Amino acid sequence: MIRPFFTFYGGKWRAVPKYPSPQYPTIVEPFAGSAGYAVRYADRQVILCDTDPKITRVWSYLIHVSPEELLNLPDLPDHVHVDTLPVCQEAKWLIGYWLNKGSAQPRNFPSAWMRSRVRPGSYWGERVRKVLAAQVPLIRHWKVYECSYEQCPYEGPATWFLDPPYQHAGKHYQHGSKFIDYEGLGQWARARQGQVIVCENEGATWLPFEPLGATKATPGRFREGYSKEVIATWLNSKCGSWSGD
Repeated sequence: MIRPFFTFYGGKWRAVPKYPSPQYPTIVEPFAGSAGYAVRYADRQVILCDTDPKITRVWSYLIHVSPEELLNLPDLPDHVHVDTLPVCQEAKWLIGYWLNKGSAQPRNFPSAWMRSRVRPGSYWGERVRKVLAAQVPLIRHWKVYECSYEQCPYEGPATWFLDPPYQHAGKHYQHGSKFIDYEGLGQWARARQGQVIVCENEGATWLPFEPLGATKATPGRFREGYSKEVIATWLNSKCGSWSGD
């Protein structure tokens, strides 16, 4: 089983078994983040889009980097700023995402949990480098685009996994909920061809969501260790049709 390439606030890798399996050979994640759904089905044709350049450039780096380069990336000692490392900017961001689990932005210093050494394999270090080096050859066929969901270049039928910043809980992202027209996003989602899976949190109203259940999440200072997830999912046989009512 492929492990996450990095963790991100609101990531779905743990929860993916609760969501419907892809019914199309192509998976599109228009709000890529750490692409937890696509990672679980990495052998499919995968298209990622995101408006955050740090996300898209890290994914582009992972798609193209050699295993040898990953294995040679350095450790980050405690209390040392990640920008001091003699590596490219994309590698610094990748390392930064591994310094504190579930952050919305790459961190500059190791978190207290990382410094505690309680679970060293869960943070940046030799084990993570080995896992990533073994996995990057499996995503060479992926494509990533820095763009909004409306500008996604793919138009054909696919499994569309939409995990946007949540309407009420998505304010922590740099490109968060305040920048999203949820009514417009709902209309756009309805017009996709193929299988559509939309993620949200309890209380969202912009689509007819149904409870998915509580899923395990990365705990933090301002968040609990679980999330009350809801889902909207349907199949569109033709572009513009809507069978979710």
